[in-house]
Amino acid sequence: MKAVILAGGKGTRLRPYTHVVPKPLLPYKDKPIIEHIIEYLRGHDVTEAYISTGHLGHLIRNYFENRDDLGVKLHFVEETQPLGTAGCLSPLRDILDETFLIVGGDNLTDLNLGDLVDFHKSKKSILTPALFQEQHQIPWGVYELDDEGAIKTFVEKPIHRYNAGTMIFVAEPELFAYIPKNPTEAINLTDHVIPQLLRDKKRVHGYTFKDKWIDIGTVDQYHQLNGFDDNE
Repeated sequence: MKAVILAGGKGTRLRPYTHVVPKPLLPYKDKPIIEHIIEYLRGHDVTEAYISTGHLGHLIRNYFENRDDLGVKLHFVEETQPLGTAGCLSPLRDILDETFLIVGGDNLTDLNLGDLVDFHKSKKSILTPALFQEQHQIPWGVYELDDEGAIKTFVEKPIHRYNAGTMIFVAEPELFAYIPKNPTEAINLTDHVIPQLLRDKKRVHGYTFKDKWIDIGTVDQYHQLNGFDDNE
């Protein structure tokens, strides 16, 4: 199976680290985050990966140059301008001709990709995002009013539960019908493609999981990364 690793972002929320190092090359344990992702993909029978690079992408390419010990054949696709999480896929439309994976270059997880792919195929979905279950408690009492200001309901500090998106997807080649062949601006899976798929009533399903997952998006999250493997 083929996978695309999205590694083109500027990582602005991780500055100052990402002024000189692209986010996927930030170290975790004894190697860069993106190398952990490649090993994870290899463990789920991915044999070929396309790394979409942008900001400081030459450093990622240089790091993996002449590496033949990974067990995954790597290819690099460089963005000359930011094309977004969907637009960056456009150069691969003739290559990704079967079911493929999309993984953010800052997502670490122990999600079983085989189960995710099986779910995706069983639903005959065009695109299936992996979703984690999240909840937040609102710190105030919440009132619902009618048109005249009368209180209809009241809940003290309610808990809001929802399914939230990771940057891990299974996709079909039909997805490229929703991505311009030569994008001139950023086109994102979440901002543009998924809403259009839903408007067209296409088959899009979400796979919920309870496995460990972390998105290294901020300095605080990066500092918390060392505890990722603590709860075995």
